[in-house]
Amino acid sequence: MASLSRSATIARSATRSSLGSTSRLVVVRGYATPSTVKNDEGQQMMFGGPPPKRKDEGAVLKTYTGKGYPFIPSLRHVVYPFHPHLHKGGPLRELTIPLRRKGGRNNTGRIVNRHVGGGHKRRLRTVDFHRVEGGQHDVIRIEYDPGRSAHIALIKKRGSSSSATGVNGLGSIEEIEEALKEENRNTQKSLDAVKAGYSYIVAPEGLRKGDVVISYRKGIPQSLIRQFDNTSSTSGTNAGISVIEGEEDEVGATDTPEMRRALGLLRTVTLKPGNVLPLFLIPPGTQVHNLSLTTDGKMQLCRSAGTFAQIVSHQSSDGRSIGGAEVLTMGGGFDENGQRLPKAGYVLVKMQSGEVRKLDPGCVATIGVVSNKEHQSRSLGKAGRSRWMGKRPHVRGVAMNAVDHPHGGGRGKQKGNKHPRSIYGLLQHVRTRRPKDKDGNKSVVTERPRGKQTAAKH
Repeated sequence: MASLSRSATIARSATRSSLGSTSRLVVVRGYATPSTVKNDEGQQMMFGGPPPKRKDEGAVLKTYTGKGYPFIPSLRHVVYPFHPHLHKGGPLRELTIPLRRKGGRNNTGRIVNRHVGGGHKRRLRTVDFHRVEGGQHDVIRIEYDPGRSAHIALIKKRGSSSSATGVNGLGSIEEIEEALKEENRNTQKSLDAVKAGYSYIVAPEGLRKGDVVISYRKGIPQSLIRQFDNTSSTSGTNAGISVIEGEEDEVGATDTPEMRRALGLLRTVTLKPGNVLPLFLIPPGTQVHNLSLTTDGKMQLCRSAGTFAQIVSHQSSDGRSIGGAEVLTMGGGFDENGQRLPKAGYVLVKMQSGEVRKLDPGCVATIGVVSNKEHQSRSLGKAGRSRWMGKRPHVRGVAMNAVDHPHGGGRGKQKGNKHPRSIYGLLQHVRTRRPKDKDGNKSVVTERPRGKQTAAKH
């Protein structure tokens, strides 16, 4: 019996060792054989090689829980977007103005705007929403702006005359600030958005230090157009561009293959994030922000974090959709003498709300999407951060006594079947005036979706 048990044990151990070696061999062969590696490489080459690496935008949703952080209620729910590329210091002081706050009170000391008060001391950044100055501008740095949800970029015009030159090795920020103080002290320029070539703009997504942005609001430079003009002087390639710097309009342009090719090359050079272009030079499908409502006004639409609009189509004066080099005949804007040019059509732009409106072809927009799209994912985490932002607590009316609010008093959390009223007893959600746009906004082609969602008609 002992010999039989010993032989059975030896047999089991031999079988186990053979199975283990076989399994290890199978595993090794299954994952490291040369034939398998060659097949994988062949498949990758067949489908264009390995997939490209995703570009790191640099934004991190930072939390303050876990190892290294105290487990306290004030940090437990905080979620804050962290951007490593932002400037660590303060703003260019000469491009800021102090924010004087009154805590929601009028000139007699009476509170007219509730739930406002306190907050951290702030200085408002004077952002250039006109971008009239043309030429190349270098991006000095990307900064955080406490007065808006988007980030801002400090730019400087190349070749601008100032006593302190540049930031990249040619002069420190302190020297620039001192020069701007001496240059603009006690003058009207102290309130301007552009000083000595320096200005702030709303930073689009992906804009970084060292990039170059250009504003074509005054027109496309003639020197740039000549680079892509491969037609004769009589074909009218430049005739349809009504906003050329330093050249008067000629006879109307014609849509030829050469002009289409030249327009495509011109768009390749000008369509870059941060550049400002008139709407008729922006092709359909392009995402833009900072749109102006008039040809000479400031840019007002799509300025908050992560927002953008989209160019839908270019329409002629008779409602016909046009494309190619024919868009150069739309006109709009101003000539070199400041005279308004007649427009022939309009541009359809779709907002993020779903509204489609028509704008003058001479209106301008900035290419790209507004930066800091992670702003919507933040969580303040505690009431104190709202107080830092200048917001006071908002108390519900049903939580008050009857003497303090029309909804106050009684048992439970009900207002007693009363119509909603304000703290002053005025009816809420009831319009007591004639709307200014009773007949609708004439520039709106398709209103934004309201209530139950239906398929769009456009």
